[in-house]
Amino acid sequence: MQLKLAENIRRLRKEKTMTQETLADALGVTVGAVYKWEAELSTPELPMLVKLAELFDTSVDALLGYEVSDNRKQVLIDRIYDYSAKKDKKAIEEAEVGLAKYPNDYWVIMAAANIYSNFGLEEKDRNKDMIRKAIGLFEKASRIVPPDVNPKFGKLSLHGSIATLYYFLDEKDKALEMLKEHNEAGVFETRIVTMMAMRGDISEDCLTKIAGSFWNSTSDIINTTYALLLFYKNRGELGRFKILARWGIDYINSIRKNDDPCFLDKLIAAFTTAESYAFFKSGDPEKARVLLQEAKTLGDRFDQAPNYSIDIIKLFDNYHQGSLVDILGKTAREAIETLIGMVGDKQFTSLWKKVSQ
Repeated sequence: MQLKLAENIRRLRKEKTMTQETLADALGVTVGAVYKWEAELSTPELPMLVKLAELFDTSVDALLGYEVSDNRKQVLIDRIYDYSAKKDKKAIEEAEVGLAKYPNDYWVIMAAANIYSNFGLEEKDRNKDMIRKAIGLFEKASRIVPPDVNPKFGKLSLHGSIATLYYFLDEKDKALEMLKEHNEAGVFETRIVTMMAMRGDISEDCLTKIAGSFWNSTSDIINTTYALLLFYKNRGELGRFKILARWGIDYINSIRKNDDPCFLDKLIAAFTTAESYAFFKSGDPEKARVLLQEAKTLGDRFDQAPNYSIDIIKLFDNYHQGSLVDILGKTAREAIETLIGMVGDKQFTSLWKKVSQ
């Protein structure tokens, strides 16, 4: 069995922005001792391992890089989730067994926390005891997150889960402050504005935040849809490609306030190009040509007078903070030609050249 103590001490020290000297001072040892630990020339005694774990907010097992290899543990975790999926409260009994047997195992703690959270929230009047137990378990898990854990199960995710549970305990201010404190790169922005609206906030500030969140989400949806289009194209699933291209057009039209020229023309032009390709590959070159002409007309309309204002969205008035990050290009023509290049079909490219002359 290979431990990763030296590697973990060095990594955790740097995450705390500590030098070997400051770590040595914090522990009351010499710099040379810290150097030897990180160089694998010596190993801290057990009491010092406990101090290191406390200082780094982790467990001794995680610090050592040691995890019990026990198939029975995974069977237990799977059984907990199986009962949970069936809404069977035997999941709680299994969770208690797991916590008693593996009190410091991250995955067992996470399974138990999720069980108490789910059952606590689902009871008619909310089971506050279960919710508080879930909070305690999530907090414990946050102190022993394995170094190689998938980020979606890491500390940031745990902060979000804890804040949500506080909200349902009617500690709404605490929940919001926690989300705002840990809102790295706006990861909790949608959750924050949802909580604000659920609290009855009807202020302009709340609407501004909702508009920004809506617009960021819309931008992500559109760019992800481009990626999915290419995925289906690469797999040769032309039917799904065609459905997705039409969905993109319909979605954009559904949020559009009016027919005034705007950047939505650029987006529709890109999706119309994709739909044209689907018809072209389906053996309908005339329909493909008509759609490409529509894409060109829409694209030209945008490029002649670019307008990126968010107030063309029918859900909002006079909000100009939004801006679209379009991965296909700055102009509509660039977007169309980038998409055509990604498709990589010489005959379809030739059709575009004829249409765009």
